[in-house]
Amino acid sequence: MFKMFFDWAERHGHAPHTLFEGMKVKKDKASESERKPFKPDQARLIYTELTENPSGLVRKDSHKWGMLLGMFTGARLNEICQLDIADVKQDGDTWFLNITDEGDDTKNVKSKAGRRKVPLHSELIRLGFLDFVESRRNGSRLFPDYSYSANGGYGRNLGRWCNESFLPKLGIKQPGLVFHSLRHTVVTRPGQANVPEPIIQCIVGHARSGVTQEVYLREGYTLEQLNDAIGRFKI
Repeated sequence: MFKMFFDWAERHGHAPHTLFEGMKVKKDKASESERKPFKPDQARLIYTELTENPSGLVRKDSHKWGMLLGMFTGARLNEICQLDIADVKQDGDTWFLNITDEGDDTKNVKSKAGRRKVPLHSELIRLGFLDFVESRRNGSRLFPDYSYSANGGYGRNLGRWCNESFLPKLGIKQPGLVFHSLRHTVVTRPGQANVPEPIIQCIVGHARSGVTQEVYLREGYTLEQLNDAIGRFKI
């Protein structure tokens, strides 16, 4: 675009010479390491190992529940690892994660849209997540064994365990499959189950765009609507 403009300016005497001559914009190449969702059989393998531990790979509750939260909420790695116990809340019959940067100077969210309420999938509740939360009531943080790093926030340890130990030992580690792939999976599968994209965006903390979403539906979706959408996600 700039080359065309300066070509025109040079031809019409508005510039002494053209700029960007011989320069090209490098075309994007599909990267083998581009993050991608887990396939259904891979997701089921991860779920089975986390919940039944047949291979003995899961030795910490923080690893188990950190991964399961990623699998069933699509939350970012650091959003999960920085959770306080007080961030697990209930509104009526619906339990949810209050993902926020409030309460601690070390907590952060990626954007304004990142501050959100994510309903807890019924499978998390069935597996005993609320009992796990109750067992941590003597402290303030849900995962106190995840220490804070100025570079990586709270998520470094869980990310390394998942990417360098858990996935390789399960035999499913390959380029593009990392902890963040859980998030890609939560975005992909509900979309394939006919959940509207703006609702998925609310769940995972992506900004909604367009006049309808930004002006007329500024308040967003109700917790009940989000809970219904989360419920369509199946392993």
